Amino acid sequence: MNRATVAAFGRAVVAEWRAQNVTFMAASLAYYAFISLIPLSLVALAVGTTVFGEEVAEFVVVTTQNVLTPVGQDDLVATLLAREGRMEAFSLGTLVLLWSGLKLFRSVDIAFERVYRSQRRPSLVRRLFDALTVLAVIATAAFAVVLLGGLLPSLPGIPLASVVAPLGLTLALVVVFLPIYYVFPPTELSVREAVPGAVVAAVGWTLLTALFRVYALASGRFELYGLLGGALVLLTWLYGAGIVIILGAVVNAVLSGRTSDDAEETESPPGDDDGPAPDITSLERDLRALESDVDARTVDKSALERELKRYVRGRLRRGHARGWGPYLVLLYGTAMTLGAFYYLRGGWAILAMVVLWLSTLGLYVLMLLVGVSFNALGLPGRAVQWVRDRRT
Repeated sequence: MNRATVAAFGRAVVAEWRAQNVTFMAASLAYYAFISLIPLSLVALAVGTTVFGEEVAEFVVVTTQNVLTPVGQDDLVATLLAREGRMEAFSLGTLVLLWSGLKLFRSVDIAFERVYRSQRRPSLVRRLFDALTVLAVIATAAFAVVLLGGLLPSLPGIPLASVVAPLGLTLALVVVFLPIYYVFPPTELSVREAVPGAVVAAVGWTLLTALFRVYALASGRFELYGLLGGALVLLTWLYGAGIVIILGAVVNAVLSGRTSDDAEETESPPGDDDGPAPDITSLERDLRALESDVDARTVDKSALERELKRYVRGRLRRGHARGWGPYLVLLYGTAMTLGAFYYLRGGWAILAMVVLWLSTLGLYVLMLLVGVSFNALGLPGRAVQWVRDRRT
């Protein structure tokens, strides 16, 4: 692959990135992944602390010492050892986990359908199979990140552990992500065609993990942030992870040539040009008939303008928020927050407040800020492209 081919491939990936609005789809994945992790953690910690007590708290603190600040670790220990509100947290976490998990799986399906520009709707059995695949992949990826990214560098007796750990994590994640890029695309792919996307996702996740560890060390040194800051950083990390996963799908789609609808074949088969030349008089007669038909089908300009204005006004009205939906969302957040502070105590109440706030208005504002930031970062590239278009 020469330099021109690499440049053309890069331009195709960037064009597909912009056409499919990858950052918006990644925000959707981050939202549902975040509200899936929180109830999953609530359920797991409620069960673990009830059965094992302080042993679970010590294990969690040791495991997360590279990704949590000291303030966050203290809050986590206090929350784990609190006995009030465990049953309520378990029930609420289970319900929210089921809902957010289904939404997460469907969001991944929609993202791959948009990247491959497919109109096919998978069956219920296929969706369940995809959901189970993603669930297994997420669990395995989380285990690999914790084991290879956090525990392996601290083990004694392993030469070059700081170098072996990232390489081992990357290879493990390639194997973990390969089923996603093989199962989720709405078109048939071979294992070889799915490998590039898995490699891109694995390298991206490894870099994100390293950046996350650097943040934890820096914030621990300066004693910045707390539980809320850790939640926001985790949400940002999930947003970056969603971008990496969709970027892998874009790379596979570009490499396999499935980024645009296949055009119909226009070349005539061999042997069709061997017949006699067509009659000129017959062609003129057909042309006049075609002109008459086009004139008969031509619409009036004023009528067309009226229809277009009516359509545009309808689309604009459809894009605005209507009805009681936004008010019900805000009412839900307010009622659930008040209920959490009334029925829960201590760290569980604070954690419930964070979940509810981030799942309504706060998450929308955060995603809006992140989206504006990414658009601002892309301004220099768009300016350079605009100058090149002007020169050509």
